[in-house]
Amino acid sequence: MIGVVFALACWALFFLAPHNISTMDLNREAIAGGEYWRLWTAQLTHYKLYPLIMNSVIIAVMGLVVRRFAKEYQVALSLLIAMPAMTGLMFIMVPGFTVYRGAFGVAAVIAMMGIWFLILETRRFSLGYWAGIALFLLFVSKVGMETMAVFSPLHAHPLLSVRMDWLMQCIGVLIGLMVFNALHQIHVTNAHNLKQKQRRHAAKAASAASMAAVQRKKVND
Repeated sequence: MIGVVFALACWALFFLAPHNISTMDLNREAIAGGEYWRLWTAQLTHYKLYPLIMNSVIIAVMGLVVRRFAKEYQVALSLLIAMPAMTGLMFIMVPGFTVYRGAFGVAAVIAMMGIWFLILETRRFSLGYWAGIALFLLFVSKVGMETMAVFSPLHAHPLLSVRMDWLMQCIGVLIGLMVFNALHQIHVTNAHNLKQKQRRHAAKAASAASMAAVQRKKVND
């Protein structure tokens, strides 16, 4: 549900608060002046409808996938940490920008989490596994085409906004892999602990049944 809520928040800001959205985007001067909330809220803002549609669909759909393997509070906490990390890196790595809007980073983070959970945690060669492989190839193709557009000799000077979208997405991929690794380790540990607990309960039940059988035999004797 975190992904769906995030996507709805992006749409709400785009249509319901267009005049106030400038108080939430990634503005270099405003952040330098102490408006640090922009490190989080910038990921909710968009300039145009097309990137809003693309990012919100990725975030909502892959968020539902991640929900199968991780708890809601874990996903929420991961995003709360990842969002300022991504915008902070953008702030440092692109000194020439003044204003930025876009949820490309969050979309990449959630996409990496959902894709790798599908590939590693669903049964091999199942529908979920192949869905993860297909989504991985689709996402890699998307990033690859955008990389070619940014570094193509036909575009010697691509728009700064295009380069920033691409860079934010790349940062999101890296952070998404780190977040996935952490959540995956938690998921594997919890699954192992659950199996151990079930085995202990089964052993206790078997022991209790054995003792009951012995008691009944003594009574019959």
